[in-house]
Amino acid sequence: MTPDDRSVWDRHWATLSGRSSLFGRVASSVRRQLLSRAVRHYAAAFFPADGVFVEAGCGTAQSSCRLGGGGRTLSALDFSLPALREARRVPAFASFVQADVFRLPFREDSISGLWNLGVMEHFEASAGRLVLEEFRRVLKPGATAILFWPPEFGASRLVLAPVEALVSFFRKTPFRFFPDEVNRLRSRGQARQMLLEAGFEAAAVDVTPRDLFIHLVVVARKPAA
Repeated sequence: MTPDDRSVWDRHWATLSGRSSLFGRVASSVRRQLLSRAVRHYAAAFFPADGVFVEAGCGTAQSSCRLGGGGRTLSALDFSLPALREARRVPAFASFVQADVFRLPFREDSISGLWNLGVMEHFEASAGRLVLEEFRRVLKPGATAILFWPPEFGASRLVLAPVEALVSFFRKTPFRFFPDEVNRLRSRGQARQMLLEAGFEAAAVDVTPRDLFIHLVVVARKPAA
């Protein structure tokens, strides 16, 4: 990530705290009340009962508020300090790490599971592959990365895109709720192909009512051998 990228995300998270705007409050509620249940479901289905687990690109980490307990040690990682300040309000995490997803500060084959929400769509395909390869490097053999990856046809796009277009029209300048989403998934097949190219197996690629069809839930498994 470049310093310019960091400043974009620092501004985004500084203005999108759950208390600073109507959209921020609605987004916070969606993360805590809806997405957190989907995260808990997929973590229960695909993560082992113990080990070290990382939310790589945690943002506010509010979607992970229902995780924790048992033998799992959770770490929240983001390169934006405003995001990590918000994440510290979530008690599930044992540590908070400022780092770049292109260069994770973990040893090879050391992480029992990894997840994120609304991260991968912000990278061009070639950069996204590098991120996936970095995830594969740090995961233990047989471990999974659970990626909540917005598609072109997701429910949030159906709601937000018309609002963005309307605001852009009246402001006479482009308006987006989030920094550029340059790699929203077009299909399940595209997701599987991207995992294959990065050395993963596709354990699942789900469109699910558990998150009101906001994401494709892409579960990438590192080969066991």
